[in-house]
Amino acid sequence: MNTVLKAVFSAATSGLIAFLSSLLTALQGENTGFATITDGQWVTAALAFIVAVAGTGTVTYQVRNRTPQHV
Repeated sequence: MNTVLKAVFSAATSGLIAFLSSLLTALQGENTGFATITDGQWVTAALAFIVAVAGTGTVTYQVRNRTPQHV
C-alpha cells in the first residue's frame, strides 16, 4: 500500500473513531437527564475528529513503507 493511501486510511479511521466516541460520551448524558446533544458537545466531537485526523495522518505519513528485500 502506498504511503499516502496508508496515511489517508489511518487518518479517516481514527477521526471517525474519535468523533463517534465523543458523541457516545455525550449521549451517555441522556441517562442523567440530558435529552439532546448541546452545541458545545458537537464542537467537542468535531475538534476530536480534526485532532485525530491531523495527528494520525501526519504521523502515519512520516513512517515510510519498507521496501521488500528480495531473497
